[in-house]
Amino acid sequence: MKGRTKHKMNIGTLNRHTSEMTPQDQRRFFANENGDPLHAAFDKKSAVHPGARGWPLDPESIGEVWSKILAGEGKKEKRAAYFHIPFCETHCLYCGFYLNPFKAGEEENRYVDYIIRELEMVAETPFIKSHPFHAVYLGGGTPSALSHENLFRLLKAIQKHLPLANDCEITVEGRVYHFSDDKVFACIEGGVNRFSIGVQSFDTHVRRKMGRIETGEKVVKRLEYINSLDQTAMVIDLIYGLPYQTMEIWEKDVTKYIELRLDGVDLYQLNIFKKGRLEEAARKKTIAPPADIRMQADMFASGVEIMKRARYRRLSISHWGRTTRERNIYNTLALSGKVCVPFGSSAGGWLDGYFFFQDNRLDGYYRRIDEGDKPIAMSMKQPENNDLFKELAGQMELGRCHLKELGEHYGFELEEIFFPLLEQWEKVGLIKINEGWTELTLAGEFWQVNLCQALIDYFAVVIELQPVNN
Repeated sequence: MKGRTKHKMNIGTLNRHTSEMTPQDQRRFFANENGDPLHAAFDKKSAVHPGARGWPLDPESIGEVWSKILAGEGKKEKRAAYFHIPFCETHCLYCGFYLNPFKAGEEENRYVDYIIRELEMVAETPFIKSHPFHAVYLGGGTPSALSHENLFRLLKAIQKHLPLANDCEITVEGRVYHFSDDKVFACIEGGVNRFSIGVQSFDTHVRRKMGRIETGEKVVKRLEYINSLDQTAMVIDLIYGLPYQTMEIWEKDVTKYIELRLDGVDLYQLNIFKKGRLEEAARKKTIAPPADIRMQADMFASGVEIMKRARYRRLSISHWGRTTRERNIYNTLALSGKVCVPFGSSAGGWLDGYFFFQDNRLDGYYRRIDEGDKPIAMSMKQPENNDLFKELAGQMELGRCHLKELGEHYGFELEEIFFPLLEQWEKVGLIKINEGWTELTLAGEFWQVNLCQALIDYFAVVIELQPVNN
């Protein structure tokens, strides 16, 4: 409408199979030259994780591919295992991953029975036994919704059936609501050395509007208590850009984290899933509008500044650590494409150049386990240069990459291939080239996923799609 500024939200289409939210035809290689790279380097913001599109396997061949991989030992590299708990007691307004309402008792017990059976099915295979696992992650959903008995027996089964490195990072994800003392101590006794708690905001009004149950005051007290036990790394998630969340509220959220002296924090940007509950509520104006991209950029910059002033260690674009106790191993391995073996309904993982996604329907998941099959619903063969892309993404997630060394390792002159992009990005203020390193500026950090995805797509145009000269 003439005379009014269009409200731009960071909206993307959720695709559970590829974790992509931005269609390829919407991506642009070159940044806007408008003098404002932080707020307007690109017209749209890519979300979730950068990557190249793979090729889906024929459903009839998935089992054969999986069995062949597990019959070998695989590469000797750091590995992770992911266990998905697909239950939540409430459906948070911003969440695009809600699957099943939590039901204590028979359903909960049945699910844990089956995920342990799934683990037992592969425990003696050469692939699982050959190399130690350096990270185990119980995610969801809400793993802390499980009873303390079920948490403990799942964790003990993991220790029994997986060869864990002696410094393996074992994380349980959860929320403060119903994370009682018996559950906390069951996790610690079961070997957990890291808790990741989804706080999102300490502001009670913001929390309640998003479907979070506990008040900010109760969240603070609970975090203080668990942290006082001094048994695990304590990490929380905070989200910027939520409806009703002003810059003042956001800065108070980050400052409160620092005051609590917890071990780590993720400062995440709000992603709005198309056809999700938050987008629908914003469209109908039943809630305040979420922050637009310009406001999110300012919140990102403010969060970075607060964390830098506090002298916290930066472990990735969004993740910070106060102490060496926080290692962030699982996320680092996952973002760089290392082996991640999936367990549970709706779990996803990567093995030997393939992505596997498991059945997200509980009835289908149970049926496949009863038939003695790994409950994989979909698999994709990763593109030929996927290892390069994953390592590139892993380096970019750290705010810098060394294209010359990376290219030499994979047999490409990456500095030459990417020169047109790098030259333009440096010109507009998204990167700095320094002694072979491509370093992201603050604006580049905010647009990091766009930049990484552009490099991957540009590589495909220049190398993979060019005609072969005979």
